[in-house]
Amino acid sequence: MKHTLQYTLLMAALNLTVMVPITYAQNVSVQQFWQLQQQQPHVIIDVRTPNEFSQGHLTSAINIPYQNIVTIVTAYKDKDQPILLYCKSGQRAEIAATTLQELGYTAVYNGRNYQELNAAQPYPIP
Repeated sequence: MKHTLQYTLLMAALNLTVMVPITYAQNVSVQQFWQLQQQQPHVIIDVRTPNEFSQGHLTSAINIPYQNIVTIVTAYKDKDQPILLYCKSGQRAEIAATTLQELGYTAVYNGRNYQELNAAQPYPIP
């Protein structure tokens, strides 16, 4: 009886693992982020707070705090358009990316760390 219960619990746990898919945004390196940025069209979204955004952000980035990311559907209807996300560490960008993927966006990339992205940001040649 004890072995049967253990087996049943094990099988239930395995079935839950199979039935509940977990998707994550594609984490990209700093170099990959800037290569993706070369694609047109694209959008760069800073998912930090407005206060953090006002203290510095990537050129051409827009600010949509991660908890408000669903508002993107009104402005960006092309769900195959590359969306490049970042925050301070990547955690909030990951949350936003998961939400976007649940909404059907297919090209979501997490550049993670603002400081590293900013340090490597290519500047246009005058």
